[in-house]
Amino acid sequence: MTALAGAGCNAPGNASLTVKSYYTKTPDGITLALRRYQPGQLSSDKDPVILCHGLSYNQLFWDLKDEVSLARYLSQSGYDVWSLSLRGACPSSQPLTSALRKLGHFNLEPQVLLTLRKRWADMKMTDWSVDDHIDHDVPTAISFVRAETGRRQVHWIGHSMGGMIMFAYLGQQNPKVTRQIKSFVAAAVPMAVFHPLSKPFRFLLEAKKALKIGSKIVGSSAPAAAGAIFGDINTPMDKLFYNSSNMDDNIIRTMFQKAQEEISPSQFKQLLDMVRNERFRSLNKKVDYTAVLPAVTVPTCFLVGTVDNMATPGAVRFAYRQIHSSDKQFFLFGRVNSHRRDYGHDDIILGKHARQEVYPTILDWLDQHKRKPHEDELMLQPARN
Repeated sequence: MTALAGAGCNAPGNASLTVKSYYTKTPDGITLALRRYQPGQLSSDKDPVILCHGLSYNQLFWDLKDEVSLARYLSQSGYDVWSLSLRGACPSSQPLTSALRKLGHFNLEPQVLLTLRKRWADMKMTDWSVDDHIDHDVPTAISFVRAETGRRQVHWIGHSMGGMIMFAYLGQQNPKVTRQIKSFVAAAVPMAVFHPLSKPFRFLLEAKKALKIGSKIVGSSAPAAAGAIFGDINTPMDKLFYNSSNMDDNIIRTMFQKAQEEISPSQFKQLLDMVRNERFRSLNKKVDYTAVLPAVTVPTCFLVGTVDNMATPGAVRFAYRQIHSSDKQFFLFGRVNSHRRDYGHDDIILGKHARQEVYPTILDWLDQHKRKPHEDELMLQPARN
């Protein structure tokens, strides 16, 4: 496993916050990118936090603008935050076509241009599955952050698929794996899709052939070009991903412009299989990741919105009941609980009032799971850049 640290910069509004880019290799030769948000003073009782995006997004999902940046919010509270891009998401390894299509939705981020200029070898991949994230990306990212920080444990915050892969990883019943995770925040994470299906999911199944053809021709992120210009265009698929009344239009445009990524053919197959059969399974259907939920014993915090069409409150409550952790909490965000808006799938992190209503809940959870005085301070010596 190799590491390369990129240039650092002081974050706007916080002179003591440094942001750097790092790269590491998975055992199967894929480059993974992590963006580190390092506070000026690290707290000895706060373990590092890994943020993992969901399907069709990248690491910038967590840092679109200051007002919806969970990465900066947690770092400014003393946490060493690492935002991960899974394989297929810029600036990690991805197909050349995916990188070129970003230019179509006006994404001129320096890391995108760097990828196009320097990392042609990483663009040979054509397909990847959710299983690749579970088997390779998750353990590589955890090992890398532990080695760089010298900490024995990390917190994992996963949105949607970024949480699904952690549940699947923890379900391996490997004590070594469990010991590496201090706590887990599952934000809008569906481990099952129950029938009868919502209208957006029915649309997904009915339009699957057209979506497959369109994906091959113009890419699965083609709507991002229109979204980057017009903001919310209110398609049936958009309703799966966010409640437009709870998202500022400029945030929607920025999300489409900077954070949108391609969905691979194998990822799409696994999503359709889950929608059809109600279970989250491996690509070859030999592993039922939904069935291994009872093996999860790590402290887990569940967050879900009242109008989430992707991770419905019922599906998230199901996962909450299934895991065997003695330390778990469930939070429902919406007007029924006196919040200012009903929350959907993406707006659980990017919503108009998420910084005031959701972020403090996440911070409180992390603060409840600080290192205890009797725990070993360090297991490894931090790597030198």
